[in-house]
Amino acid sequence: MTPARMGIGWQIGVPSGWGVYGVNLALELARRGVVPEIFFIQPDLALTAGQAEILLPHLRRQPDNLARFRAGPCALDAPLLHALGDKLDLPPQLAPLTGTPEVGVVFFESAQIPEANIAAAQRFAVIVAGSSWNAEVLARHGLMAVRNCPQGIDPVLFAPGPRSGKFAGRFAVFSGGKLEYRKGQDLVVAAFKRFHARHPDSVLAAAWHNPWPQAAKSLAMSSHAMGHPEVGANGRLDVAAWVRANGIPESAFIDLGPLQNAQTAEVLREVDVALLPSRCEGGTNLVAMEAMACSVPAILSANTGHRDLIGTDRCYALEMQLPIGALTGRKDLEGWGESSIDEIVAALERAYTDADERKRRGAVAAAFMKDWSWSAQIGRLLDMVAEFT
Repeated sequence: MTPARMGIGWQIGVPSGWGVYGVNLALELARRGVVPEIFFIQPDLALTAGQAEILLPHLRRQPDNLARFRAGPCALDAPLLHALGDKLDLPPQLAPLTGTPEVGVVFFESAQIPEANIAAAQRFAVIVAGSSWNAEVLARHGLMAVRNCPQGIDPVLFAPGPRSGKFAGRFAVFSGGKLEYRKGQDLVVAAFKRFHARHPDSVLAAAWHNPWPQAAKSLAMSSHAMGHPEVGANGRLDVAAWVRANGIPESAFIDLGPLQNAQTAEVLREVDVALLPSRCEGGTNLVAMEAMACSVPAILSANTGHRDLIGTDRCYALEMQLPIGALTGRKDLEGWGESSIDEIVAALERAYTDADERKRRGAVAAAFMKDWSWSAQIGRLLDMVAEFT
């Protein structure tokens, strides 16, 4: 039975996957007549006029909810979704916030989960995993009450559409995701450098903004690119300087900076292919999903959460995956894969030389993503929670 209310136990609206998830979860609950109990909101929450009309009545109750939480243990007589961390941990400060039932939601990137966290996870009636890979790892750790429910996309924003000609006369390669070793931007730079040398009409358009600049230092682990971007005078990573230092001409690179969802959709409809060779995705990679929904054929690493998106006719799969955890001896990188530069360049060449195939794959991808709307995914989430209510 669909609950009358549902609690969201993380901050909605922050510039991250969790923030986007939280906003769309609250919107979809409200549309379905389920009251979203919101406790934590990004102070400068940006909403469209339509979203504000739906959410404002519920946001007005947020100060009261937050006051209840701060006053001491806060028990919600309704299902409560908790955002679990990378090792399945629940922040201690959020432990006093409880619901009936308790539901964990997780998109982790480390397959190594401490036994103490496995034991603590028994408080949850069910854990909702953001990818099949996450669900498989939890099952290996003995957690059986697990359901796989990936995030969704906004099918109104992210859909095929006409081009404005922003990249007219050029073969535009899009790459997105916060700049860090895990996302594989060093692989993008190394592969695109070789590709551009063969095809000077190509351009790399990157949305690599990272609100946590320190994370970009992880790129120093790479053997494919030199150094890592430094923080510029504006407080943002100087991505363009790093790309130039690694051999890509200034004229062949566009730093798109931080993009709102609507801006991302506009850019995606202008490009020819998306290149997303992540070493690990705890979820299914929101950027990849959005690109596919816009009919952009995506070059995806065949590892972790990406496997839920990959099909023989709807993307270009990078099948050669070096097991980073085994090669480095780092247990925290177990399950991660590193794509071959040669295979990335070959995929770019294939997309460049066969426009008909590229368009066919994009069309199939867009049709596939029609079943991944936020409405459909939140509906599946509610069904899963109902099993344990």
